[in-house]
Amino acid sequence: MGSGHGKSKALRLASAFALAMLLAGCGGGGDSSGAPPATGGTPTPAPTATPPAVVGGERQIGQWRELILNNDGSINQAEYARVAANYHREEMVNYRLGPSAVDYNTAPATETVYQPEPNGLWKGGTNRALADRFCQTPDKLIQSESPTGYGDGAGGGGGWQMSGQMLFVPDSNAPAELRRGVANMRGFDGARAARASDGATVGLCMRMRAEWYPDYWNRNNISAPTTPVVSRLLQQYPDLPLPAIATTRGQIQSSITGFLAFQNGVIAAAGTGNDQYCNGFATGTPCETSIRLPTGKVPTALALTAMNEFLLVTVWDAQNRKGQLGVIAVGADNPSNIGNEDAGRHGWGVQSWPGVRGLKLLGFIDLPMQAPTSLGVTISTGTMKFRGFEFWRGPELKTQTGRDQWNARSLQSLNTFLPIETQWKLLASAGYAVVASRAENRVAVVDLRPLLNFYRTMYLTSETNWNQTASGNQGPADNQWPFTFASRPEQRPVVLGTLSVTQPTAVMAWQLRSGTSTLAGWDRLSWNHGANLMTVASMDGTVRQYDVASLIDPPRSPVMPQEPLRTWQVGRNPTQIATPIAGGSRTDDLYFVARGERQIIVTSYRGDLQARLRDSRLVDPVFVGVGANQAGFGGAGPNLALNAQVLTVLDYNGKIVHDYGIFIENYAARYQPGRPGNEEQWPYVGPDGRTVLPFNYGFGNRLAGKPFMYSFDEVI
Repeated sequence: MGSGHGKSKALRLASAFALAMLLAGCGGGGDSSGAPPATGGTPTPAPTATPPAVVGGERQIGQWRELILNNDGSINQAEYARVAANYHREEMVNYRLGPSAVDYNTAPATETVYQPEPNGLWKGGTNRALADRFCQTPDKLIQSESPTGYGDGAGGGGGWQMSGQMLFVPDSNAPAELRRGVANMRGFDGARAARASDGATVGLCMRMRAEWYPDYWNRNNISAPTTPVVSRLLQQYPDLPLPAIATTRGQIQSSITGFLAFQNGVIAAAGTGNDQYCNGFATGTPCETSIRLPTGKVPTALALTAMNEFLLVTVWDAQNRKGQLGVIAVGADNPSNIGNEDAGRHGWGVQSWPGVRGLKLLGFIDLPMQAPTSLGVTISTGTMKFRGFEFWRGPELKTQTGRDQWNARSLQSLNTFLPIETQWKLLASAGYAVVASRAENRVAVVDLRPLLNFYRTMYLTSETNWNQTASGNQGPADNQWPFTFASRPEQRPVVLGTLSVTQPTAVMAWQLRSGTSTLAGWDRLSWNHGANLMTVASMDGTVRQYDVASLIDPPRSPVMPQEPLRTWQVGRNPTQIATPIAGGSRTDDLYFVARGERQIIVTSYRGDLQARLRDSRLVDPVFVGVGANQAGFGGAGPNLALNAQVLTVLDYNGKIVHDYGIFIENYAARYQPGRPGNEEQWPYVGPDGRTVLPFNYGFGNRLAGKPFMYSFDEVI
């Protein structure tokens, strides 16, 4: 992998120009990032001045090197353009992930995590014979539509399924259905079966195994070797470069609509399971929509606000030699609105579930970096889950009284608890995005208040503003709703400041989550702790955490963080920072994937070590998804429920997807008492019957390719 350092100056300039031209595509729309502010609007300040250079950080580790840097630390423009033009290809995916354990000469783990069941089937319930019959691997699962004597678990499909889009670099000889490198993967699933003749007796099953081929428990493409939207996108965009470079979802439970970004600037919605609702529950029409960024803008990372309001994308613009943050408004209507007078009227930039009906690029913010590589976002509202509160309550906003009530609710402080029915009516008024450039040693913070407050103004204040959001005024033009930055520049987010951080590899902006009053003490862990913190991990394993309460607490004025609140170490080259998806337990724990050391480190929100996963099976872990697997819906206690926290680990060079159950000491004692739902934990002792194990191994499913990213949530 050359850097171009040996080329002559003329050749480098020629190569840079030629490679930049290769990025041209069929994009529409212009770059409105330089539009001047309207008179009377809030001006957009210039990005923060370049911070002092950070000394340190290895640029060559084994066979891996920081491709886009010259020896003096400046950007090599030819390599910058080459990397951007090939951002989806295997060489660049490996470069993006950073140095592996092989590059660091880290020895494999010698210990092997205990595997209680060789096929990953964890069983329970009052009727073990029943569990044995219906809890099967996909190739042996009952195929009949109405298996005699079975209830909802065997006949109706798995009742608890975690699914979403998995991205991977396919092998050259991969089966045809896997050559596109984007699959709908079911990370794990659980179900119950009951026989009417046996009364309340049940068989319980947690399948701790990832699958991307469908079986009888599959519904609505929960498992599919090629994500269906990709096949349809290829018809619309014949030049679609595969695989996708990034995928994302919201951070609130039941975020069933995912999004994909492709190297040529195509951004598309991609659903699974319940996402088949765009034209009504009965039609099963997939919720699919896409746009294409302007020519030459290469996406590098995606992030979605909590409940599908706005999609953010970082881009490399090789032609103009700058990095930017794009803002896309998400338009959605719930089936509850179909056919009534408010259908399609108010679904842009507000919370929605489950269908996405449109995307509109609002514009770009210039960043104080040329090569952004990681992105996170959070806003000041977020219910625990979508279901039951999915429809945008337009009729309530037709009166000034209704708008005034919503407007007042939207200004609540983070420390004020509200019932879930009221939370659904909140529109965020504060939030931020965090963007890092590994090569440039920079972390930028972008204040989203101008954007969020603009939408509150349009929806929740005067009748004049409200009427501008009407369906008759919606459309693709700058001055049609939702308005672009070129038309209404006062809404453009602003770069609040820049931090100097050596080789930042991963960032996380914690999303506030809240629930019903009965769950307040449990769900508000993230409300009180994580939501106030921004976390940045560096290649040397240092984690820095910053107090950002002022950025998301509506009553406060935003203040740019300067010094870390705390720091700790987690292992070399942490490629990802994850938390359990909403609906799991211990949702303010942090999971760091240290590629350079073949391990996953679990800490509390403030860095206290909880567990460390090292396993001889892990060749090259680069990504982890954390969720909960449940089998006994509606039951609690022994033989009525199985429940386990699950890690789905993507092993890049190992070409395998692993599932682990995690049982941290005091997990049940600290977090289960008083919590409704599934209480019984899967047994978590070792083979000697005494040793408490933090991890059990489920199963490893081999893939004809190298997996590197996964976005998922609970679907049915």
